[in-house]
Amino acid sequence: MPKYFIAPEDIDKENSRLVIRGENADHMINALRARRGDHVTACDGLCTDYTCEISEIFTGGNKKLILKILAESGVSEPKLRVTLYQSIPKSDKMEYVIQKCVEMGIYEITPIYTEFSAVRSLSDAKLSRYRKISEAAAKQSMRGFIPCINPPITLSEALTESSGRGLVFVPYENERQTGLKDLLSQYDMAQVISAAFFIGSEGGFSGREAEMFINAKIPRVTLGGRILRTETAGVAVLTILMYASNELGVAGGGYDG
Repeated sequence: MPKYFIAPEDIDKENSRLVIRGENADHMINALRARRGDHVTACDGLCTDYTCEISEIFTGGNKKLILKILAESGVSEPKLRVTLYQSIPKSDKMEYVIQKCVEMGIYEITPIYTEFSAVRSLSDAKLSRYRKISEAAAKQSMRGFIPCINPPITLSEALTESSGRGLVFVPYENERQTGLKDLLSQYDMAQVISAAFFIGSEGGFSGREAEMFINAKIPRVTLGGRILRTETAGVAVLTILMYASNELGVAGGGYDG
């Protein structure tokens, strides 16, 4: 059953109906050849799914579908809200990072500019594309909301912003002492509800940036003897965090938005 995110104001619980508009309506009518009686899942982006049946289809200039609500249910999300500060890589690597991290349960992603960033300016069009990729991945993985892809900021701004994120750290290729497992062992992960981590670009973080993390009192950790690609590291770290929080292979639970 296909899933679509819609605005909460398009849901009329009193009359047990909702409306699907815009690009979603266009996709359903033109690509999926939607018909009356078809079943669809609609999500309000606030962790509630609605199982619906298409009752009316409008194909004019203002395409939309009217759906009858048959049932509603809560969508489980990880209790651990993780923010990824990702140095913007070249080519389409950022798209991969977004897609896979959304599938794995990321809460939000903030692109950052660093000394070795391949991208020095992120256009509004590219940011819009990143957000559409997040939405598509959220649909595919049956998430209860669309993880936010924030506007890009500098590393300095990200360091300041991350101070209120709870568990905060940075994987750093020149760290030799503290492993991620060592850091996580210092926490009761069942009680941690907020975390953030930083991933460098293809060239990693510069020596000056590594000092910035020390000055900000953000722990640097090693991920082991292998150097991961920038598009791999974030997904790997997020997976470890979700496992440590008992969010992998567990039915139910999680926050409600």
